[in-house]
Amino acid sequence: MDSNANAALHLEGQTLPNGWLVGPLRVPDAEATGGIFSVSYPVRKADGSQGFLKVLNLAYAFASFNVVDALKDLTTQFAAERDLCIMCGERRLANVVVAIDHGEIQLPGYVIGSVSYIVFELATHDVRHALALADKVDDVIKLEYLHSMALGLRQLHSIRVSHQDLKPSNFLVFPELPNGRATGKLGDLGRAFRADAPSALDLLPRPGDGNYAPPEQQYEHVYPDERTRRYAADLYQLGSLAAFMFTGRTINTWLTEKLDPAHHWSQWGDDYEAVLPYLNDAYGAVLDEIESSRSGAFAHELREMIGYLCEPDATRRGHPVARRQKHGNPFALDRVITAIDLSSRRLSRGIGA
Repeated sequence: MDSNANAALHLEGQTLPNGWLVGPLRVPDAEATGGIFSVSYPVRKADGSQGFLKVLNLAYAFASFNVVDALKDLTTQFAAERDLCIMCGERRLANVVVAIDHGEIQLPGYVIGSVSYIVFELATHDVRHALALADKVDDVIKLEYLHSMALGLRQLHSIRVSHQDLKPSNFLVFPELPNGRATGKLGDLGRAFRADAPSALDLLPRPGDGNYAPPEQQYEHVYPDERTRRYAADLYQLGSLAAFMFTGRTINTWLTEKLDPAHHWSQWGDDYEAVLPYLNDAYGAVLDEIESSRSGAFAHELREMIGYLCEPDATRRGHPVARRQKHGNPFALDRVITAIDLSSRRLSRGIGA
Protein backbone atom coordinates (compact mmCIF):
# COMPACT_ATOMS: atom_id res chain seq x y z
CA MET A 1 0.00 0.00 0.00
CA ASP A 2 1.20 3.53 -0.83
CA SER A 3 2.49 5.19 2.35
CA ASN A 4 0.65 8.37 1.37
CA ALA A 5 -2.62 6.50 1.92
CA ASN A 6 -1.79 5.72 5.55
CA ALA A 7 -2.53 8.45 8.12
CA ALA A 8 -0.34 6.73 10.74
CA LEU A 9 2.73 7.84 8.78
CA HIS A 10 1.62 11.49 8.49
CA LEU A 11 0.89 12.74 11.99
CA GLU A 12 3.62 15.35 12.23
CA GLY A 13 2.08 18.71 13.12
CA GLN A 14 -1.20 17.21 14.31
CA THR A 15 -2.52 18.12 17.78
CA LEU A 16 -4.08 15.22 19.65
CA PRO A 17 -7.26 15.72 21.74
CA ASN A 18 -5.43 16.34 25.05
CA GLY A 19 -3.06 18.90 23.62
CA TRP A 20 -0.12 16.76 22.47
CA LEU A 21 1.62 18.30 19.46
CA VAL A 22 3.12 15.56 17.28
CA GLY A 23 6.73 15.92 16.13
CA PRO A 24 8.51 14.23 13.19
CA LEU A 25 8.14 10.52 12.49
CA ARG A 26 10.85 8.65 14.38
CA VAL A 27 13.28 6.62 12.26
CA PRO A 28 14.27 3.42 14.13
CA ASP A 29 17.92 2.89 14.99
CA ALA A 30 19.81 0.52 12.70
CA GLU A 31 20.21 -2.01 15.56
CA ALA A 32 16.54 -1.90 16.56
CA THR A 33 14.44 -5.02 16.08
CA GLY A 34 10.72 -5.66 16.43
CA GLY A 35 8.01 -3.00 16.53
CA ILE A 36 7.01 -3.53 12.90
CA PHE A 37 3.29 -3.12 13.62
CA SER A 38 3.66 0.39 14.99
CA VAL A 39 5.40 3.68 14.35
CA SER A 40 6.39 6.37 16.81
CA TYR A 41 6.75 10.12 17.22
CA PRO A 42 7.91 12.55 19.91
CA VAL A 43 5.07 14.63 21.36
CA ARG A 44 4.95 17.68 23.60
CA LYS A 45 2.46 20.01 25.24
CA ALA A 46 2.45 23.77 25.56
CA ASP A 47 3.34 23.43 29.26
CA GLY A 48 6.61 21.67 28.35
CA SER A 49 5.45 18.10 29.01
CA GLN A 50 7.01 15.56 26.67
CA GLY A 51 6.05 12.05 25.69
CA PHE A 52 6.61 9.16 23.32
CA LEU A 53 3.75 8.44 20.92
CA LYS A 54 3.21 4.87 19.75
CA VAL A 55 0.80 4.52 16.81
CA LEU A 56 -0.76 1.35 15.47
CA ASN A 57 0.20 0.86 11.83
CA LEU A 58 -2.76 -0.92 10.24
CA ALA A 59 -1.10 -1.02 6.82
CA TYR A 60 0.53 -4.34 7.72
CA ALA A 61 -2.86 -6.01 7.89
CA PHE A 62 -3.51 -5.23 4.22
CA ALA A 63 -0.49 -7.32 3.22
CA SER A 64 -2.10 -10.35 4.86
CA PHE A 65 -4.01 -13.07 3.04
CA ASN A 66 -6.98 -12.53 5.37
CA VAL A 67 -7.21 -8.78 5.87
CA VAL A 68 -10.26 -8.87 8.17
CA ASP A 69 -8.68 -11.31 10.63
CA ALA A 70 -5.35 -9.46 10.48
CA LEU A 71 -7.03 -6.14 11.28
CA LYS A 72 -8.84 -7.75 14.20
CA ASP A 73 -5.62 -9.29 15.55
CA LEU A 74 -3.66 -6.05 15.31
CA THR A 75 -6.31 -3.91 16.99
CA THR A 76 -6.88 -6.51 19.72
CA GLN A 77 -3.17 -6.75 20.52
CA PHE A 78 -2.75 -2.97 20.54
CA ALA A 79 -5.73 -2.58 22.88
CA ALA A 80 -4.30 -5.28 25.16
CA GLU A 81 -0.99 -3.41 25.39
CA ARG A 82 -2.82 -0.15 26.09
CA ASP A 83 -4.92 -1.71 28.87
CA LEU A 84 -1.89 -3.41 30.43
CA CYS A 85 0.13 -0.17 30.41
CA ILE A 86 -2.77 1.67 32.03
CA MET A 87 -3.01 -1.04 34.69
CA CYS A 88 0.73 -0.80 35.37
CA GLY A 89 0.25 2.91 35.97
CA GLU A 90 -2.68 2.30 38.31
CA ARG A 91 -0.61 -0.26 40.22
CA ARG A 92 2.26 2.24 40.35
CA LEU A 93 4.91 -0.09 38.98
CA ALA A 94 7.90 2.19 39.37
CA ASN A 95 10.20 0.33 36.98
CA VAL A 96 7.75 -0.20 34.11
CA VAL A 97 7.01 2.46 31.49
CA VAL A 98 3.34 3.39 31.77
CA ALA A 99 0.76 4.98 29.48
CA ILE A 100 -0.02 8.61 30.28
CA ASP A 101 -2.62 9.09 27.54
CA HIS A 102 -4.31 7.15 24.77
CA GLY A 103 -7.02 7.55 22.17
CA GLU A 104 -8.04 7.32 18.54
CA ILE A 105 -8.39 9.98 15.87
CA GLN A 106 -9.73 10.02 12.32
CA LEU A 107 -7.85 11.92 9.62
CA PRO A 108 -9.78 12.67 6.41
CA GLY A 109 -8.27 12.08 3.00
CA TYR A 110 -6.48 8.80 3.73
CA VAL A 111 -7.44 5.24 2.78
CA ILE A 112 -6.43 4.25 6.32
CA GLY A 113 -7.56 7.30 8.24
CA SER A 114 -8.14 5.69 11.64
CA VAL A 115 -5.22 6.15 14.06
CA SER A 116 -5.04 4.47 17.47
CA TYR A 117 -2.29 5.71 19.77
CA ILE A 118 -0.72 5.47 23.21
CA VAL A 119 1.40 8.20 24.81
CA PHE A 120 4.16 6.97 27.12
CA GLU A 121 6.39 8.81 29.53
CA LEU A 122 9.55 9.90 27.73
CA ALA A 123 12.89 8.22 28.45
CA THR A 124 16.31 9.72 27.81
CA HIS A 125 17.39 6.74 25.66
CA ASP A 126 17.56 2.96 25.70
CA VAL A 127 20.33 0.94 27.32
CA ARG A 128 22.18 0.42 24.01
CA HIS A 129 22.73 4.17 23.72
CA ALA A 130 23.70 4.39 27.39
CA LEU A 131 26.34 1.69 26.96
CA ALA A 132 27.70 3.50 23.90
CA LEU A 133 28.80 6.22 26.34
CA ALA A 134 31.45 3.77 27.54
CA ASP A 135 33.64 6.33 29.27
CA LYS A 136 30.71 7.41 31.47
CA VAL A 137 29.11 4.03 32.20
CA ASP A 138 31.13 2.03 34.72
CA ASP A 139 30.30 -1.37 36.19
CA VAL A 140 28.41 0.15 39.11
CA ILE A 141 26.05 2.02 36.78
CA LYS A 142 25.57 -1.12 34.69
CA LEU A 143 24.58 -3.00 37.83
CA GLU A 144 22.16 -0.22 38.72
CA TYR A 145 20.56 -0.62 35.29
CA LEU A 146 20.38 -4.39 35.84
CA HIS A 147 18.87 -3.78 39.28
CA SER A 148 16.15 -1.64 37.66
CA MET A 149 15.45 -4.38 35.10
CA ALA A 150 15.07 -7.01 37.80
CA LEU A 151 12.79 -4.73 39.83
CA GLY A 152 10.64 -4.15 36.76
CA LEU A 153 10.31 -7.88 36.12
CA ARG A 154 9.44 -8.55 39.75
CA GLN A 155 6.76 -5.86 39.60
CA LEU A 156 5.28 -7.41 36.45
CA HIS A 157 5.41 -10.92 37.89
CA SER A 158 3.65 -9.69 41.02
CA ILE A 159 0.59 -8.89 38.88
CA ARG A 160 0.92 -12.19 36.95
CA VAL A 161 2.43 -10.61 33.86
CA SER A 162 5.46 -11.87 31.95
CA HIS A 163 7.27 -9.43 29.67
CA GLN A 164 8.44 -12.07 27.14
CA ASP A 165 10.40 -9.60 24.98
CA LEU A 166 13.12 -8.13 27.19
CA LYS A 167 15.96 -6.84 25.00
CA PRO A 168 18.24 -3.78 24.86
CA SER A 169 15.76 -1.58 22.97
CA ASN A 170 13.04 -2.38 25.53
CA PHE A 171 14.97 -1.21 28.56
CA LEU A 172 14.72 2.56 28.78
CA VAL A 173 16.99 4.84 30.76
CA PHE A 174 15.54 7.81 32.62
CA PRO A 175 17.16 10.86 34.22
CA GLU A 176 19.02 10.06 37.42
CA LEU A 177 17.10 9.88 40.67
CA PRO A 178 17.65 12.60 43.30
CA ASN A 179 20.01 10.25 45.17
CA GLY A 180 22.23 10.06 42.09
CA ARG A 181 21.56 6.43 41.26
CA ALA A 182 20.94 5.45 37.66
CA THR A 183 17.46 4.18 36.94
CA GLY A 184 15.62 2.50 34.12
CA LYS A 185 12.24 1.04 33.23
CA LEU A 186 10.98 -1.85 31.14
CA GLY A 187 9.14 -0.71 28.04
CA ASP A 188 7.08 -2.20 25.21
CA LEU A 189 4.58 -4.63 26.68
CA GLY A 190 3.18 -5.49 23.27
CA ARG A 191 4.25 -9.14 23.54
CA ALA A 192 3.51 -9.60 27.24
CA PHE A 193 1.63 -12.52 28.75
CA ARG A 194 -1.16 -11.61 31.16
CA ALA A 195 -2.62 -14.46 33.21
CA ASP A 196 -6.04 -12.82 33.58
CA ALA A 197 -6.38 -11.80 29.91
CA PRO A 198 -5.70 -14.63 27.43
CA SER A 199 -4.34 -13.59 24.04
CA ALA A 200 -3.69 -15.20 20.66
CA LEU A 201 0.01 -14.55 21.36
CA ASP A 202 -0.15 -17.09 24.20
CA LEU A 203 -0.23 -19.89 21.61
CA LEU A 204 3.06 -18.88 19.99
CA PRO A 205 6.11 -20.98 20.96
CA ARG A 206 8.25 -17.85 20.54
CA PRO A 207 6.13 -14.80 21.46
CA GLY A 208 8.93 -12.22 21.50
CA ASP A 209 11.86 -11.25 19.29
CA GLY A 210 13.57 -14.43 18.11
CA ASN A 211 17.03 -12.87 18.44
CA TYR A 212 16.63 -12.72 22.22
CA ALA A 213 14.37 -15.73 22.87
CA PRO A 214 15.53 -18.37 25.37
CA PRO A 215 16.84 -21.64 23.94
CA GLU A 216 13.71 -23.67 24.61
CA GLN A 217 11.78 -21.22 22.42
CA GLN A 218 14.47 -21.30 19.77
CA TYR A 219 14.05 -25.08 19.56
CA GLU A 220 10.23 -24.65 19.74
CA HIS A 221 9.99 -26.68 22.93
CA VAL A 222 6.95 -25.82 25.07
CA TYR A 223 7.20 -26.58 28.78
CA PRO A 224 3.85 -27.82 30.14
CA ASP A 225 4.12 -25.70 33.29
CA GLU A 226 2.99 -22.15 32.59
CA ARG A 227 5.29 -20.51 35.15
CA THR A 228 8.28 -22.19 33.51
CA ARG A 229 7.15 -21.10 30.03
CA ARG A 230 6.64 -17.46 31.07
CA TYR A 231 8.65 -16.44 34.11
CA ALA A 232 11.71 -18.62 33.48
CA ALA A 233 11.88 -17.12 29.98
CA ASP A 234 11.98 -13.64 31.52
CA LEU A 235 14.84 -14.73 33.79
CA TYR A 236 16.80 -15.92 30.77
CA GLN A 237 16.37 -12.59 29.02
CA LEU A 238 17.41 -10.74 32.19
CA GLY A 239 20.60 -12.80 32.42
CA SER A 240 21.22 -12.37 28.71
CA LEU A 241 20.97 -8.59 29.10
CA ALA A 242 23.47 -8.81 31.96
CA ALA A 243 25.84 -10.57 29.54
CA PHE A 244 25.14 -7.91 26.91
CA MET A 245 25.92 -5.07 29.31
CA PHE A 246 29.19 -6.55 30.58
CA THR A 247 30.51 -8.31 27.45
CA GLY A 248 28.74 -6.62 24.54
CA ARG A 249 27.13 -9.92 23.48
CA THR A 250 23.91 -11.68 24.43
CA ILE A 251 23.88 -15.29 25.61
CA ASN A 252 22.35 -16.35 22.28
CA THR A 253 25.32 -14.80 20.50
CA TRP A 254 27.70 -16.57 22.85
CA LEU A 255 25.92 -19.90 22.41
CA THR A 256 25.96 -19.59 18.63
CA GLU A 257 29.73 -19.21 18.82
CA LYS A 258 30.23 -22.21 21.13
CA LEU A 259 27.67 -24.69 19.74
CA ASP A 260 28.55 -27.14 17.02
CA PRO A 261 26.50 -25.99 13.98
CA ALA A 262 24.71 -29.35 13.91
CA HIS A 263 23.38 -28.68 17.42
CA HIS A 264 22.30 -25.10 16.73
CA TRP A 265 18.54 -24.36 16.81
CA SER A 266 18.62 -23.46 13.12
CA GLN A 267 19.75 -27.01 12.26
CA TRP A 268 18.59 -29.33 15.04
CA GLY A 269 15.78 -31.71 14.10
CA ASP A 270 15.34 -33.75 17.28
CA ASP A 271 13.59 -32.93 20.57
CA TYR A 272 14.87 -30.47 23.16
CA GLU A 273 15.84 -33.06 25.76
CA ALA A 274 18.25 -34.63 23.26
CA VAL A 275 20.09 -31.35 22.59
CA LEU A 276 20.32 -30.23 26.25
CA PRO A 277 23.66 -32.01 26.94
CA TYR A 278 25.27 -30.17 24.03
CA LEU A 279 23.70 -26.88 25.13
CA ASN A 280 24.98 -27.40 28.68
CA ASP A 281 28.52 -28.02 27.43
CA ALA A 282 28.43 -24.90 25.28
CA TYR A 283 26.92 -22.90 28.13
CA GLY A 284 29.70 -23.95 30.49
CA ALA A 285 32.25 -22.73 27.96
CA VAL A 286 30.35 -19.43 27.67
CA LEU A 287 30.41 -18.90 31.44
CA ASP A 288 34.13 -19.73 31.58
CA GLU A 289 34.88 -17.08 28.97
CA ILE A 290 32.62 -14.47 30.58
CA GLU A 291 34.36 -15.00 33.92
CA SER A 292 37.82 -14.83 32.37
CA SER A 293 36.92 -11.53 30.68
CA ARG A 294 36.56 -9.84 34.08
CA SER A 295 38.86 -9.46 37.05
CA GLY A 296 38.52 -9.61 40.82
CA ALA A 297 35.72 -11.11 42.88
CA PHE A 298 33.07 -9.57 40.66
CA ALA A 299 34.09 -11.93 37.84
CA HIS A 300 32.81 -14.88 39.87
CA GLU A 301 29.71 -13.00 41.00
CA LEU A 302 28.82 -12.16 37.39
CA ARG A 303 29.39 -15.76 36.27
CA GLU A 304 27.24 -17.09 39.10
CA MET A 305 24.38 -14.67 38.44
CA ILE A 306 24.27 -15.22 34.67
CA GLY A 307 24.70 -18.93 35.35
CA TYR A 308 21.49 -19.41 37.31
CA LEU A 309 19.46 -16.94 35.23
CA CYS A 310 20.26 -18.46 31.82
CA GLU A 311 20.34 -22.21 32.50
CA PRO A 312 19.43 -23.98 29.22
CA ASP A 313 17.06 -26.21 31.20
CA ALA A 314 14.39 -23.68 32.16
CA THR A 315 13.25 -25.79 35.12
CA ARG A 316 16.65 -25.12 36.74
CA ARG A 317 16.63 -21.34 36.32
CA GLY A 318 16.39 -18.97 39.24
CA HIS A 319 18.37 -18.22 42.36
CA PRO A 320 19.58 -21.47 43.98
CA VAL A 321 17.97 -20.61 47.33
CA ALA A 322 14.58 -19.95 45.70
CA ARG A 323 14.82 -23.25 43.80
CA ARG A 324 15.58 -25.22 46.97
CA GLN A 325 12.49 -23.99 48.77
CA LYS A 326 9.72 -26.59 48.83
CA HIS A 327 7.03 -23.95 48.71
CA GLY A 328 6.93 -20.67 46.86
CA ASN A 329 8.07 -19.54 43.43
CA PRO A 330 11.39 -20.97 42.14
CA PHE A 331 11.57 -18.08 39.70
CA ALA A 332 11.14 -15.38 42.36
CA LEU A 333 13.44 -12.41 41.82
CA ASP A 334 13.89 -11.21 45.41
CA ARG A 335 17.26 -12.89 45.97
CA VAL A 336 18.41 -12.00 42.45
CA ILE A 337 17.71 -8.34 43.19
CA THR A 338 19.59 -8.60 46.50
CA ALA A 339 22.58 -10.20 44.79
CA ILE A 340 22.73 -7.44 42.16
CA ASP A 341 22.45 -4.78 44.86
CA LEU A 342 25.22 -6.34 46.94
CA SER A 343 27.56 -6.53 43.94
CA SER A 344 26.82 -2.89 43.13
CA ARG A 345 27.50 -1.75 46.68
CA ARG A 346 30.74 -3.73 46.92
CA LEU A 347 32.03 -2.34 43.64
CA SER A 348 31.06 1.21 44.60
CA ARG A 349 33.27 0.80 47.70
CA GLY A 350 36.12 -0.63 45.64
CA ILE A 351 35.56 -4.17 46.90
CA GLY A 352 35.64 -6.99 44.35
CA ALA A 353 36.91 -4.92 41.43
